[in-house]
Amino acid sequence: MEQTARAGSTITWPQIHKRLSGLPRLHADDQCVLLWLVDEDGRKEEPLLSALVTVGDRQMHPRFPAVAKQLGWTPPADTRPHTAWSYEVLKVHQHWRHRR
Repeated sequence: MEQTARAGSTITWPQIHKRLSGLPRLHADDQCVLLWLVDEDGRKEEPLLSALVTVGDRQMHPRFPAVAKQLGWTPPADTRPHTAWSYEVLKVHQHWRHRR
């Protein structure tokens, strides 16, 4: 996920499976748990790497809001979910661009 963030990109579950060939096919609930684990140990001020997992043509994963909420993320008031997610993706890309 960090590599995806540094590249300024997003990733889908099929792409994740291609990169991690040993990862078994996961039920949607298990995918959510895995995404939660990706960000669970992150510092509170860091943007959520799990925002980079998308569906289709770079669209917000439908379970991202639930995963993010479990991690304590709340979108800005009066902001549509897709807009808040897009901003989180931008923050992730900016945060990881120069980190090694």
